[in-house]
Amino acid sequence: MKSSLLRFLPWAAALLAATFIVWDASLMSSTAQVQARVKQQLAQVEGLQRLGPAIDVLAATHRADLQGGHQWPLQLAATRSTFAAETAALKDIPALGGLAESLKKDLASCDSLHREAKARPVGSEAAGMADAVFGLMVQRMRGHVEAAVGTVQKAGLEQGAAALGRQWSRAQWMLGLASLFALVCAVLAAYVARLLDREHERGELLARTGQELEQRNRELRETMLSKEEKEVMLKEIHHRVKNNLQIVRSLIRFQTDKVSDPAVLELFNECVNRVGAMALVHEQTYMSKDLANIDVASYLNSLVRDLVAAYNIRLKLNMDVDVQVKTLGVDTLTPLGLLINEVVSNSFKHAFAGREEGKLILHLSGTEEGGLLLRVGDDGVGMPDLAKWEKPNSLGMDLIRTLAGQLNGDMQLHRGPGMVYEMTTAPEKELRRRA
Repeated sequence: MKSSLLRFLPWAAALLAATFIVWDASLMSSTAQVQARVKQQLAQVEGLQRLGPAIDVLAATHRADLQGGHQWPLQLAATRSTFAAETAALKDIPALGGLAESLKKDLASCDSLHREAKARPVGSEAAGMADAVFGLMVQRMRGHVEAAVGTVQKAGLEQGAAALGRQWSRAQWMLGLASLFALVCAVLAAYVARLLDREHERGELLARTGQELEQRNRELRETMLSKEEKEVMLKEIHHRVKNNLQIVRSLIRFQTDKVSDPAVLELFNECVNRVGAMALVHEQTYMSKDLANIDVASYLNSLVRDLVAAYNIRLKLNMDVDVQVKTLGVDTLTPLGLLINEVVSNSFKHAFAGREEGKLILHLSGTEEGGLLLRVGDDGVGMPDLAKWEKPNSLGMDLIRTLAGQLNGDMQLHRGPGMVYEMTTAPEKELRRRA
């Protein structure tokens, strides 16, 4: 009887081992399926989260087009393509079957509202109403996307919890049976327990990784939106500052109508030119794609053109312009523009009296980091007495010295022919060493 039992035990042990192997294989297969479903849900969440920045870019393009841009049709097509690509993977989710159609209708409404606002005069009540409704439609699209993300996450959590619960129940049964046959299958039971603990840890790690990934994506999206909003806000600030300076210029010009004294009228005109130089910096800033780097050549050309118009220059003016600096920041370009404005204004007022032809010199080279070299002046009559430079008695000379000091520059005056100012600014390393 014992012999028969002993002969039966190996077969029973083998059958039990095979049972545990089959059971274990089934458990691993179902775990792999759970992992695949979780991975698919994470991919769906990531795809939905990419719709938020696309909506924000579309809203920014709408605002930019209302200011004179023409990028709306291209951006609308790109947004529709993004929506179609990201919502195609959600057709298998019953609760999200109508998301694509809802977003499609919202985009069509946004396009209609944009065209209506674009067709209305800027600042009109109708344009403002269309723009306000456009904002509501954008918020509605964001709401659809956020609701879809919540639906996918909720469904993923419910399915994951149910699957993990089933897995854990099966594991408990297997551990219970293994404990009953510990003498026969001790090694196998230890291996299965270790394998189950490892799978459980992997499940927890996957859940934590998904939560961390979701949190990082949310923080990244918030950071990107904040940066974009700040850039739009800064452009709007520069635009409003430029408009305010233009109003100041207009007020001063209105005031000149009541002035008959030529000397006082000249002072008013100089003030108008200085305010215009500052307004031009802000205009170039909000028109630039990079707020920290403004196109120097475009700014200086506009500045000289405005001065030629302001002083009604009739002589043949030869321009010796060589601008090798591509971009500068607003903190550097503002005092530099004011300085050039003073020098060129002096040239137009005094250098070419009684002449039919003259030359204006404007050279700029170097970098903000390594130091700038500026040469600006004319080939006119020059300054008869250098004492006016060494001990200035006019606001213009004082401004030239003050602005050169603001730029941490060394200003020199070269005579003959004409008068040329030469300024060299200190490199940033030297400025830091002085500080």
